[in-house]
Amino acid sequence: MNLERNETNTLNKQEKKEAGKRFVKIVYTGISVTLAFISAAALWYYNVGVGWDEGYFGYRTLFAVGVMFSVLYYIFARMYHALKIGLYRLWELTFSQMLSYSIADIVLYTAAFFWFHDFTRIKFELFFIGFLLQFFCITAVIFVLNRVYAALDEPRRMLIIYGSPDYKLLVEKMEEMPYRYRIVKCLPETAKLSEIYRILDSCKDVYLYNVKDELKNKLIVFCDMHGKDIHLSMELTDLLTLNHEISHTFDTPYLRNRKSPVKWYYPGIKRLFDILLSLIGLVVLSPIFLITALCIHFTDGGPVFYRQKRLTTGGRVFDILKFRSMRVDAEAGQGARLSSEHDDRITPVGQVIRKCRIDELPQLCNILKGDMSIVGPRPERPEIASLYEEELPEFRLRLKVKAGLTGYAQVYGRYNTTPQDKLKLDLIYIAQRSLLFDIKLIFYTVKIIFIPESTQGIADDQTTALKK
Repeated sequence: MNLERNETNTLNKQEKKEAGKRFVKIVYTGISVTLAFISAAALWYYNVGVGWDEGYFGYRTLFAVGVMFSVLYYIFARMYHALKIGLYRLWELTFSQMLSYSIADIVLYTAAFFWFHDFTRIKFELFFIGFLLQFFCITAVIFVLNRVYAALDEPRRMLIIYGSPDYKLLVEKMEEMPYRYRIVKCLPETAKLSEIYRILDSCKDVYLYNVKDELKNKLIVFCDMHGKDIHLSMELTDLLTLNHEISHTFDTPYLRNRKSPVKWYYPGIKRLFDILLSLIGLVVLSPIFLITALCIHFTDGGPVFYRQKRLTTGGRVFDILKFRSMRVDAEAGQGARLSSEHDDRITPVGQVIRKCRIDELPQLCNILKGDMSIVGPRPERPEIASLYEEELPEFRLRLKVKAGLTGYAQVYGRYNTTPQDKLKLDLIYIAQRSLLFDIKLIFYTVKIIFIPESTQGIADDQTTALKK
């Protein structure tokens, strides 16, 4: 009886904590949106409203501006995970918030220009002050609520069941974030089902890593009945059938996988966007091109650009164009290899332009030419792709679509992501690609440019991302 009473009290405490966490999330989201509304209305009033009579410019206009700004802010805040209080560190949440506010501020500034048709009449200093107030206010809110959330939060108790030794990579990543994950046990798929159920009873989540279908099916049913979250590793066949729909053959339901996942107009419009965006990018970024070229040239006197053979649609080889970030003799006598974490081949200027992704900008010329697209799988070198395909023949499936400047694998992966995981990420994009998905990835790329982990190189003793 005492044991049951203790378990009941523990569950009640956990439920109260979960309710408290939900309340903190609601408060945080409400404050963030309210701040967006107030700042937009104030900026619009002091830039546009002053001087207009009430009949022409009333509170309805301010309310409409505030609502539209708030909606725009909310869209980007959701996209950049700026509203996930408690799940990210202070600087990560603040950065995501300011990225969301700044995009909305730029739109508001542009709207003010169309109102006046004259940038000189817009008080830029007010927008700058408004941005600073947004920054300090939301940082203070995050600082306080993150700690309130942390007081209510506990690491999620995890059970990992594995069918291959690769699960250790998942364990390593979880152990880097002890405030989010607490691994209770790692069990092989050969463990007794009774033992799995017993341990799972005290866990919130279970991860199934390459587990056989028979055990997977039993655990899916168990977790559904007991309210446990289940995470299933995805096989390549799962990803190849990701774009499915429910069909009925007589009275039997099936999952039908269509082989034409994109709309008929998608390729043409995508190519049009590629041309327009690459042209705009080349014009707008021309000062950065010039400064970068001068820095590279005067550092070691070598060539500014670097050409390299890469693969695109159907395995076609093309010359990719990049700003040179390594020594001229970087691959002399070594052959093709990826850059490592402490690669001494990278020049001082190269260190900077790699972190800011400036070295990739000349690929806008490849996009304009038609060898690449703005969004798509990153083009791999033929030599390295051949090495990957020896171990993973399916790696060639990435060549079903045109190579891209950015992509799903760049947003959610890293430079040193394993070939198998990179392939899985690219197949997710290929299965779900659409104009809206491309636009979302383009905007999300703006955030990952400033995340150091996304450019992390391979280990110093490796030449490819294959794990030893």
